[in-house]
Amino acid sequence: MKVTWTVSPVGYQRIAKHCPSCSIKRDFTPSGAFRVNSQKKVLDVWSIYKCVHCNYTWNIALFSRLHVSKIDRELHHRLMANDAATVLYFAYDNTTLKRNNAELSGRPDFRIQEQWSASLSPGERIEVSVRISRSFQVSLMSILQKQLMLSAGEIKRRVESGKIRGITMKKLKSRKLKDTEYKFQLSAETLFAQRRIALKHR
Repeated sequence: MKVTWTVSPVGYQRIAKHCPSCSIKRDFTPSGAFRVNSQKKVLDVWSIYKCVHCNYTWNIALFSRLHVSKIDRELHHRLMANDAATVLYFAYDNTTLKRNNAELSGRPDFRIQEQWSASLSPGERIEVSVRISRSFQVSLMSILQKQLMLSAGEIKRRVESGKIRGITMKKLKSRKLKDTEYKFQLSAETLFAQRRIALKHR
């Protein structure tokens, strides 16, 4: 029996940066707009971030000295239109964030889509696949807590008793997850204990 949890962040990943206006380090978040400069068919593109406290703006470079012939027309249109999905994409793009030496701050909320590949009967062990749609600051522990409706301590006890297998506590607590797939196993009772779904014996 298999179940897949597809995890997607809600909202933006914030960035910590010194704010000249506040004179201290503050969280910055995308403003929802791009800045595009065009000079002799060469483009410079930034995503405009703003301080969550005072709205001081800071630009993160997306493209520098890029010839217009080398950018996809549809992408260029989305940048010019301040397309919301494109703003969200670059807010979680690791390459862009690393190039700008961005310091991630806080943990965005997230949603989980659950899909089953087979039916379930009591006593069976379920293989869980967790798919991270975008790389962001989240841990498998927080995903399990949200989806199983269990505390961190209860999850730890289930790992120790073997009701949760194929994953270590160290891995569960790590927030350095990539946009990839993680697998482990749960007992049926662990998956449904707090979710009020009745399991019928054959």
